[in-house]
Amino acid sequence: MAARLGEDGNRQALAHFVTSSRWDAAHVRARLAWRMQPVIKPTALVIDDTGFLKDGDASACVTRQYTGTAGKVTNCQAGVSLHLASNGASTAVNWRLFLPES
Repeated sequence: MAARLGEDGNRQALAHFVTSSRWDAAHVRARLAWRMQPVIKPTALVIDDTGFLKDGDASACVTRQYTGTAGKVTNCQAGVSLHLASNGASTAVNWRLFLPES
């Protein structure tokens, strides 16, 4: 995004927006779903789980667990996403990290 702002873009304002501004992600995701529905013309809702492999345990929600991404038990985060899908396109409209019991 910063590259698209060009030389005269306010990169400090962009950094503030990304790291410090307060906005409700649920509203953004709901608007995304609402706007993409007529574009995608979904015929299915797809729920997908994905493992994000991690070398250590410093990231949020990292634990040793099975993930199909690695095909074994390893340190990872597990994410779950909801997609609107049709034969020609799909888009993720909601997602979150799985919170392990530990």
